[in-house]
Amino acid sequence: MKQILMKYMAFFAAVLLVSACSDEKIGSVYQIFEDNPASNTLAADSSCTEWVKILNYSNMYNALNQATQPFTLLVPDDKAVRAFYDSKGVSSIEDLGAVYAKALIMHHTTLDSITVEKMQLQTELVNLGGDKVSVAIDSERAGQFIFGDVAHTTASAVHAYNALIYHIDAVIIPLVETVYDRLCESGKYNIMEAAVVATGWDEDLSVAYDTVYDETGSRIINRRAYTILAVSDEAFAKDGINSLSDLTDRLKAGSDYTAETNALYEYVSYHLLDGSYTLSELQSMQGSDTSRIWGTYAEDQVFMVTLDEAAGGCFLNYLDENIRDTRFSAESCDQLCKNGYLQAIDGWLPVWEPVATTVVWDLSDNADIKNAVLAEGAEYQPVEPVSTETNTFVYKTNAFEYVLSDAGASNSYMITYRTCKKQLKDCVHNDRLVINLGYMGSVSMKTPTIVRGKYRVDLRFVYLSDHSFMRTLSDGNGGMIRMYFDGENEKSAAPYTEVTKTSMCVWESTLYDEIEFDVTGTHIFSFVIMDPSASTNSKFSLQFDSLIFTPIE
Repeated sequence: MKQILMKYMAFFAAVLLVSACSDEKIGSVYQIFEDNPASNTLAADSSCTEWVKILNYSNMYNALNQATQPFTLLVPDDKAVRAFYDSKGVSSIEDLGAVYAKALIMHHTTLDSITVEKMQLQTELVNLGGDKVSVAIDSERAGQFIFGDVAHTTASAVHAYNALIYHIDAVIIPLVETVYDRLCESGKYNIMEAAVVATGWDEDLSVAYDTVYDETGSRIINRRAYTILAVSDEAFAKDGINSLSDLTDRLKAGSDYTAETNALYEYVSYHLLDGSYTLSELQSMQGSDTSRIWGTYAEDQVFMVTLDEAAGGCFLNYLDENIRDTRFSAESCDQLCKNGYLQAIDGWLPVWEPVATTVVWDLSDNADIKNAVLAEGAEYQPVEPVSTETNTFVYKTNAFEYVLSDAGASNSYMITYRTCKKQLKDCVHNDRLVINLGYMGSVSMKTPTIVRGKYRVDLRFVYLSDHSFMRTLSDGNGGMIRMYFDGENEKSAAPYTEVTKTSMCVWESTLYDEIEFDVTGTHIFSFVIMDPSASTNSKFSLQFDSLIFTPIE
């Protein structure tokens, strides 16, 4: 849910420029419709005077009033707003500042018109800040809801010209704390906090958005996401570590803590993941496996989560007898932050290389792809299969190095992110990449960290009825690719010739019966499209979901 913030800010800016036109019949710059727009509707309601003051102070009154695309507002009544001020120790919105006021409005606003019937099907809303607000049905009052676990509706789906308004009895406090803020605020993680500061990671963990520019000079806002495995002072003490000095001594770290080769820097990086992961996600296994590898910001270092139900749950780096059993401290986990999650663990978790285990590499699971998809306002990694698939071009992202064929491609797919229907529910995260760079076109991408060892490599891909000519070899050679890892291990495969079904399905094909990686680390997976129909047949596409690396004992 990134780039959403910039999308909406641009949306409101455009609205202010093009829709502030007068209506001669009504004689008002803002009241341009027969029905009142959102802000005017609230201004006419005597129970919402405090919220209207916040709208005005945040400069959002006119923006919401003039917006022509429908949205949904969660609006606390005056009593709720005053209770919120009391909890903050302030008397008015001015005491909290205009930036906070704007965040408050955006936290209670969603760009979609959600009826009661649609709201009953929701488990969460994504607001204008890109944050999620939970939705639950109020079991005591038919047709009413509970938002953010704290706010009960007093009236649902009240109509305004450009919005549906849900009146609520509490303010849903916006998420403003970053991962670094969460680490510092409780006073439980002083050693970890000191290590984060000493290594310079505090600056990164305090940032929620990055501003970058594409080749055309257009500004793009990327949302950052981190998950920190936070070690409490109490957990450190179990291993005789009572200060930052004790930790650096234990690690035999040098003095330049900001150097990536420094043991303290590596230790902190080892406790950071690229992405927002809930405890449930971190403890979930792939298929029938009981262990799962997770990559970290420490170069070529991973940790392993192992499920041992007989021993009482999930353990981190469980198979090394020299490391004390470390688990997630569930009561202190899932601390949601503006830029990720804080997940508490009960051991100090030194850097360690686990044994080889199955790695499922979802080819679409990449921060740059995620940013590009959300920048277009499309859905990324839907929780459930979708009824209507969406497409987003992602070939310009940093996730790929690609070469377009001199002969050109037979269609415009290039590299496209596509969501999946229920017939393709076996796709990881309900998405896949659709690729066509033409005959002799090529693409390269970086794998997750893989523990050294021997593996079988399988490709999971999508077959559609449009691919019939590839399966039957009536045109081309079955989607043949010539592939490499790190420029070596050359091998060719035509996976679509192996499909025995005639209808839409997810299929698996073995690309390598055996391949050995000598070191733990990431690798570059590359392939060249060797099917001539990629440049001549408009129905050609390679639709790849994931690569599965299965250890060979």
